[in-house]
Amino acid sequence: MTTSFPIHICSLEVAKESDLSIYDGVITIENTIIENPFRVQQEYPKQLILRFDDISFPVDDFEEPREIHIYKSLQFADENKNGSLLIHCHAGISRSSAIALAIISNKLGKGNEKEAVKILQKINPYCRPNKLLVQMTDKILERQEELLKAVQDEVSFTF
Repeated sequence: MTTSFPIHICSLEVAKESDLSIYDGVITIENTIIENPFRVQQEYPKQLILRFDDISFPVDDFEEPREIHIYKSLQFADENKNGSLLIHCHAGISRSSAIALAIISNKLGKGNEKEAVKILQKINPYCRPNKLLVQMTDKILERQEELLKAVQDEVSFTF
């Protein structure tokens, strides 16, 4: 049985046009080079801003995802555990999906990695989680690569 999660994943453009008042938190994942950063203008919902590029391996002049990004996202989600989250990156496909997967996986607990991926696909059928973020989540949540395997079995990664 697939559980539902109050998470919405979208692109930067969709986030800018969204009614943010219906969410309890917004996770904004920005490229390191951004001209017009998106900021929540009101006090509510709370906003977590993460800055890293959509890469799955080190590349010169690009900021790779780091474990701290996952830790901050999990903490932010825990602070909003009964509320809804809007999670967005530039395209709404890779980084935002990987962060959402980390949050879902953490809430479901160990042994529910396939269920977490199914929930992610229900939230965002076009998801292609960033592989490096999934690998880090596996390590942080001590899933012995089960989350990585579940994603490989169900969806493809972005590179």
